[in-house]
Amino acid sequence: MPSSQVFAANNCGRVFSLSTDQSCWRELPYLGVEFKRVSAHETVLWALGGDHQVYVFVYGSSVPIRVCEESYENQRWNPMEGFTSVLLPSDRANFSSADGLAPRPLSSVTLPTLAWSWESAWHLHYTHNGQALDKEGWTYAIDFPRTYTAEKRWNSYVRRRKWIRYRCYVALDTWSAVPPIHHDPAQEPFIDISVGGGEVPGEDPDKLMVWCVTALGRIMVREGVDGTCPEGCGWAHVPTPPDQDVTSVWVGRSGRVWAVTWDGTAIVRTGVSRDCPTGVEWVVVDPPEGSRLQQVAVGVNSVWGITRDHRVWYRRGLQASQDTGSDSGKHDNETGHKNLDTGTTWLLMVGLLNMIAVGPNDQVWGISIEDHTILVRTGVTETELTGRTWRPICLPAGTFETPPPSMNSSPSSSPCLLPFPTSKISSSIDSKQPTDTFTKDEQSSPSSSTGVSLKALEDNDLVIAEKVFDKLQLLQVQDAETEQENDVKLSRKENDESPGKESVKNHDTTTQNEGNDSAAPDDSRESSIRIRYPEDYPSSLSSSVISEHGGDFISSLQASDDCILPSDALVASQNSSEVKTSHEKVSEDADSTDIQSRENSTAASNNQVKPEKQEHLLIHAEQQSTSSSMEWSESRLRHTSSSSSAGSEAGLSRGSLVVPREEGANYKLLALEAEHLWLWVTGGGCWIRANNMPKWFVSECCPALSTEPWRVGVLQKLRDRHGKEMKPFTGYEEAVEGSSWVISGQCRWWVKGQWVPASLELIMIGSRRSQVQDATLIVRYTLGSKRVEEISCSTILMSVMCVEPTASRSFVAIYHPDHPLWPKTLSFSAETDAEDWLNHLSTACNQFRGLTDQPSFYTVWGVTSQGDIFLHDCSTTEKELRAESVAAHQRLPVGTGATPITLLLNRGFRPGCFVSISGKIHCNADQFHINLQTSRGTDTDIALHINPRFCEKTAVINSKKKGIWGAEEFGQLEVLSPGDHCEVSVVCDDKDFKISINDKFWYSFKHRLVVTKITHVVVRGSITVDEVTYNHGAGERQLTEWYWRGLGGHLQRVQGGAGGVTWGISHDFHVYTYTGATGGGLYKASSNDAGVQIMSDVRHMYVWENQRWNPVTGFTYRGLPTDRHTWSDQTGRHQRAKESVKLQSRHWSWTSEWCVDYHTPGGVDREGWQYATDFPLSYHAHRYATDLVRRRRWVRKCRVSTSGPWQQMEKVALVHVSVSPECAEDGTIPVWGVSVTGEVVVRLGVTHNKYQGEKWKLVPAECPMCSVCAGVDGCGVWAVSKDGQAHLRLGVTKKTPQGVQWVNVDSPGQPLVEVSAGAWSVWGLDRSGSLYRRTNVLPLFPEGTAWEWVCGSVASFSIAADGSVWAVLDTYDTEKGTVQGVIARRVGVSRSCPLGTGWEHTIGTGWSSVCARVPLPL
Repeated sequence: MPSSQVFAANNCGRVFSLSTDQSCWRELPYLGVEFKRVSAHETVLWALGGDHQVYVFVYGSSVPIRVCEESYENQRWNPMEGFTSVLLPSDRANFSSADGLAPRPLSSVTLPTLAWSWESAWHLHYTHNGQALDKEGWTYAIDFPRTYTAEKRWNSYVRRRKWIRYRCYVALDTWSAVPPIHHDPAQEPFIDISVGGGEVPGEDPDKLMVWCVTALGRIMVREGVDGTCPEGCGWAHVPTPPDQDVTSVWVGRSGRVWAVTWDGTAIVRTGVSRDCPTGVEWVVVDPPEGSRLQQVAVGVNSVWGITRDHRVWYRRGLQASQDTGSDSGKHDNETGHKNLDTGTTWLLMVGLLNMIAVGPNDQVWGISIEDHTILVRTGVTETELTGRTWRPICLPAGTFETPPPSMNSSPSSSPCLLPFPTSKISSSIDSKQPTDTFTKDEQSSPSSSTGVSLKALEDNDLVIAEKVFDKLQLLQVQDAETEQENDVKLSRKENDESPGKESVKNHDTTTQNEGNDSAAPDDSRESSIRIRYPEDYPSSLSSSVISEHGGDFISSLQASDDCILPSDALVASQNSSEVKTSHEKVSEDADSTDIQSRENSTAASNNQVKPEKQEHLLIHAEQQSTSSSMEWSESRLRHTSSSSSAGSEAGLSRGSLVVPREEGANYKLLALEAEHLWLWVTGGGCWIRANNMPKWFVSECCPALSTEPWRVGVLQKLRDRHGKEMKPFTGYEEAVEGSSWVISGQCRWWVKGQWVPASLELIMIGSRRSQVQDATLIVRYTLGSKRVEEISCSTILMSVMCVEPTASRSFVAIYHPDHPLWPKTLSFSAETDAEDWLNHLSTACNQFRGLTDQPSFYTVWGVTSQGDIFLHDCSTTEKELRAESVAAHQRLPVGTGATPITLLLNRGFRPGCFVSISGKIHCNADQFHINLQTSRGTDTDIALHINPRFCEKTAVINSKKKGIWGAEEFGQLEVLSPGDHCEVSVVCDDKDFKISINDKFWYSFKHRLVVTKITHVVVRGSITVDEVTYNHGAGERQLTEWYWRGLGGHLQRVQGGAGGVTWGISHDFHVYTYTGATGGGLYKASSNDAGVQIMSDVRHMYVWENQRWNPVTGFTYRGLPTDRHTWSDQTGRHQRAKESVKLQSRHWSWTSEWCVDYHTPGGVDREGWQYATDFPLSYHAHRYATDLVRRRRWVRKCRVSTSGPWQQMEKVALVHVSVSPECAEDGTIPVWGVSVTGEVVVRLGVTHNKYQGEKWKLVPAECPMCSVCAGVDGCGVWAVSKDGQAHLRLGVTKKTPQGVQWVNVDSPGQPLVEVSAGAWSVWGLDRSGSLYRRTNVLPLFPEGTAWEWVCGSVASFSIAADGSVWAVLDTYDTEKGTVQGVIARRVGVSRSCPLGTGWEHTIGTGWSSVCARVPLPL
């Protein structure tokens, strides 16, 4: 599972994060603002500060967020002046958008907020549809808008060129302030925030929904929040029902919105969809009987609630929303599923909580009421959404070390707090605006947080909050007209500046213009961002200690920042103001709540402040005398001092009967550290599953024990004992004979085109240490007669498992050298049985070959279409060949020499191999025989049978196949006699066996069986064996003899390079590094727990809906007889309904419902359709008069939970990665990647001991890329842009591995998808599957001259460092038929024939990618 994080805020206002692969809380940078609420998603964290303003923290990506601003310059040809900027009145503007509908002058394109910075000035873009343009960058057309071309023609009357400028988001991994609703942030502060979305049917996954609640009970939605605009672009108001003012809101990942009102009821927003993200209407949901809701938490299929008595409730009767793909269908869906959005009844759960949160997979988090610890709900699954029990997360919390102030601090190297674009904001409130802000006193230091009961403060706060809200309602009514006028002005101002933006229908929208008035200079980052440190701010903020719920929010705004307010003082101050009855009473009531605070004092006195006007309320807060700055962040924290003379006079004018007196110091008797209490938690970006929980729970209430001294000591003693007693004797043979064990089971065996019942036996022979020395799989079945088939593990080259969900069958495929593309297959009715047998076979094969350690640097990686990962260690083959060339003979152990003797020929017996048996024949010997057979059993096939019969004075040579002996052949017996010492040698030739006796040729026996099946030599009869010598021949291994070893995990592609550095990318674009461990996933017996990590991946399932035009009914499902099915796959040849799409295995689970895919390649209309003249032709998004057919794609997401030796890279999402085959001059290994936004990045600091490296560095390019490849020997770095054009990075050397600049290289007529280079050879692959080679690639001219076509039907490819070409062939023809997804190597590649002559395939089918970038030896 990819590493994800859960966030929490404590009673000091600090925010902490906990990763799923860690066991310690990590504090986020503290920049002077405490936080009360946090709401997270996968890549971003939104928070509500103690100043009741909104902040955003982008943490989910270490790749810079870059946005390309575009503006098209348009010109028209004039007979007098030629091309000129003077256009016709009906033409588009001189500078416009791509469609020409909106004017876009270069000066009007400004930075959205101070969190952005320009990278460069405006410059021209010199490519068009993959083709390079001239130096002026113009494209020509007949008229606006038409198809533009790079060539100027005689009828080209208009032209345009594209200007681009990149802006970069500089507020990564730091807090950035979000602009408020009004110019004065104190006019309408926020009291709650929630972020959701990401799984709205049909919507972009990075499109988020941020809903907030203000102090006036209004709901505000942040618009335009996505991956390229983390802070959004404006606020929009969502009206609530009358008399239903809101106190809290929660947004689910699927777009479901629940809110809680002041009276404790819930309201649900219905109709939230891709086309209407703010929904249609509100539906009231009654709270649990006898209780009032305080907070709700919404998931995809569940809703949880907390009442004001802290009881936990679960809402039953909910269902995930679905998308019908049409307007009428959506309306019916919204009406029919309203009850499914609101649920039916409340179910009381066990436990008392302060707050509750729901994250992905409907996992539930909470904070207990007793000790304020964070809890997670265990056992939450799709079938049991209520879970089983609450489990605490008790882990240590680390603190954030604030760097010391520096005069030359850089925003890129130091944490910073980015404000919205307002230089100064007055702390007082304009008399023409209603006052909506109040401040509530809190404890000034964390050390005093335990002195007041949290529950008592919450109950008293609720009473005060309700009364203060009554005052706010009265003030709001009085100035409603003024506020409406201001809203209209702001709305008109925004509409004037953004004429192309449509307003939301039937919604009141109040939007602030957050853009700069003019273009910011390039150094705006340095001139606008000021680094703030904690010592520049007060010690605490309001509402940083007490977690408010329900109606408690406004009460947190009533007093100054630093006073200590006991619970009885709150009640007294409230009751003292209830004697007023006129409108003047409102001001005096509010003034009575202004409590003077003094440092180190626990007493409070009532001070009356004379208002400037009766109809408005003024709040005076404490301001530190040392403050001289009026910046936005300090204006919210520091106000007019309550110790001023005006404040003192107001306090004496009340006529208090109590004589003020000085109070002595009140010291603590015990010096204790501040208690760490959790007040808020959010798991919105944390992916966990009930059956695969993180390693947070070693014990119930204590931290992880992995670092405890006693545990470390015990493990060290065990290591010392093993090194002293066992390791020195590893080279000795076992003194005790090995043992054997058998694993048996039942299955169905595929033989002769049918499935037959069979019984399985896996016989393994091993040593005392359970090391497998020999293993044989025996399959017993009946097909007309009882039959037995034995398969030695030495001949099993790969075993793969797949599941057929529709037939409820699981298969285990065993690949053998005889049929490398057509495996022997076992079928099991239970998926667990298939997993067990795959595990047994893989373990036996790995242990037999001694493959239990980390693979070497010389490794070829392959990934199947199912995401399974395999590798072949080429160094093992090289070592074998090197050992074979040195040692001509290998002596096999014979023990005492007594027969019968069965010996394993561990490398087979192919042409070029020989075996020699020497021994003494017994004096009274009758006969003996020597067999070369296909397994160790007695009923197996025998390829060569040598049987000297002394009584008959002849020797019989024969073979046995399927229990039947062949025709006997006879040889002379004069060379052998009883009592003699003899040596019988057999050499395997291409056509026959050559048999020698006592070093003299004796007989030649032609092959009757496939010799590669020979695995054992057996000696029986009257002979004592002295020695057996075996030579399996030295030479190059064939690809069909390679052994592929499986690893756990689920990835889309794997890339290896120098130093054994191996990276992988999953289907959801997470990046992983190989830890060097083995096993994981289905290979449990081979797992090394130290390097095996929890993993998950997300895939998309697609089906296509097809329709044909009918003149009577329009588009309909009734098509021609020759048309494709109504529901089909992409090709249309196979029927594929949504109901027939099943999960791949039991480890997968659905994460969404079927919905229309609006991101289909080629574009779609508003309902997701693509149009064409007929099936199958080119599809387009807009319908023309000749279009008679249409189609649209439906998508559904599913997630797999597994494990493997892969460590996830934090904060990065890549679509392609390439590891350099050679090291740089400083010893590091450059790793290049392409982000999901098309940015090219390089990872610095990667070594063979530090696979993850240190940091990312952006390599800017003029256009977004889709793939990248790091070459070798000065070939440079090649990349392919999204428009299919190749790009070469010049200046890439070992000294400067990042290169100097990009140059464009034309495509071969078709858009490219990938380019790979090695040993001065550059190859490319286009979108149609054609493979090309770049000609004339020279050191002085690395970009070459042209593309030369090689072959077609290639799915993916890889170029090794030595120049060899590997590929995955889309189709491959064999004698039995055509197979798909075959790994092959190009043969015949040489200087005289650089294109090669053909392909040599390896074993297995269904491959999707291969990586053979094996580094050259140093």
